[in-house]
Amino acid sequence: MTVWSPQQERALRIVDEWYRGRQKSVCRIFGYAGTGKTTLARHFADDKHVVYMAFTGKAAMVMKKAGCAGASTIHSTIYEYKQDQRTGQRRFYLRGKEAFEGVDLF
Repeated sequence: MTVWSPQQERALRIVDEWYRGRQKSVCRIFGYAGTGKTTLARHFADDKHVVYMAFTGKAAMVMKKAGCAGASTIHSTIYEYKQDQRTGQRRFYLRGKEAFEGVDLF
């Protein structure tokens, strides 16, 4: 059984209330390195289809090492690099909503 700090317990309550209510589209948890954000993220993901994203590649790497399968940067998640059919140039394209069907939580 995980023992949560008072700050982590508060974060768990905030995310749970947000997830149940869905009145806001985004809920963010912030903290310094080593404060348990990744542990909380894995806990939030129990029984949900989750796509783990981070602002930086370093943060995504830390998340992967801590068990957040497939963690990547926000940009790597929402964009894909492919060849433009009209011009032949390779460029970034925003992925469509269908790429994220069935995802419960980002």
